[in-house]
Amino acid sequence: MSEAQSSTPPEEFNGRLSTGKDWTEIVAWVNDLPPLPHVASQALVLVEDPDTTAQKLTNLLGQDTALAARVLKIANSAMFACQREITTLNQAIMVIGFKSLKGIIVAATLRQLSRNFGNIEKMIWENSTCTAVGCYQLAQQLKKPYMDEVFLLGLLHDLGKLVLVRQIPKEYQKIVDGVKKGKLFTDVEQDTLGYAHALIGALVAKKWNFSLDTCQVILHHHDPLDDTVTDLQEEKTAVVVAADLIAHQLGFGHPQGYPDPAPEMARALKRIGVAETEHEALLTRVKEAFDQQASVFN
Repeated sequence: MSEAQSSTPPEEFNGRLSTGKDWTEIVAWVNDLPPLPHVASQALVLVEDPDTTAQKLTNLLGQDTALAARVLKIANSAMFACQREITTLNQAIMVIGFKSLKGIIVAATLRQLSRNFGNIEKMIWENSTCTAVGCYQLAQQLKKPYMDEVFLLGLLHDLGKLVLVRQIPKEYQKIVDGVKKGKLFTDVEQDTLGYAHALIGALVAKKWNFSLDTCQVILHHHDPLDDTVTDLQEEKTAVVVAADLIAHQLGFGHPQGYPDPAPEMARALKRIGVAETEHEALLTRVKEAFDQQASVFN
């Protein structure tokens, strides 16, 4: 056994591997995955730089025609309710704003992961989009200042599924078939692969240089729920968990036969302070917002 194999696995693997599964093989597999596309990667760095200008971002995004076109499309969508048509990339970036632009870049990049876009890819993508919308709606309703941040976290929460369905499509079809028999994705993934998509998503997000906080939300979004939230990081994770369950309750993210998400959704919403009397109106708002935005991100 090599030194790498005998060493202690990183903390994110604790309790997340089935017996006999070698963590070093998973690390090697993730390391072999393609990096984040260059323009997207550089744009995410620029967005975080306080000295960045719209013109710098325009010059960079202009190098990726598909990404630039998507930014323009979103700037002209109902999301931003602009009174005039946006015709240049610079105008689009000014209208959208740097914080929202980060989510759009991530959305465009994740969408490119789903190149074949069969039924499974569509199912995962709809859940990611609806979860992002749900995160934004929840943060807004709860008067939290991190709407844009949790929108991004919602988009990224199932990154692991998008990677797995792209890299091992036949195996993932078997997982979906197992879900149709009334099981949760995480349980079937663990039984079939020896790990679940949350671990893969966190590892890929780390490889792509997303923040530690982002990786932690992805890693923990299927962990058992505590009754209380103790800090800001847990609060953001709890919002993502609740929004993901809202998406499933609305029918986005699973095939027929999936377990009823309603009880867990109610518990998750109670945990972040959403009263039961507000659930129906919240679901309606999320569905309306999803209907508005889904076509924009497709």
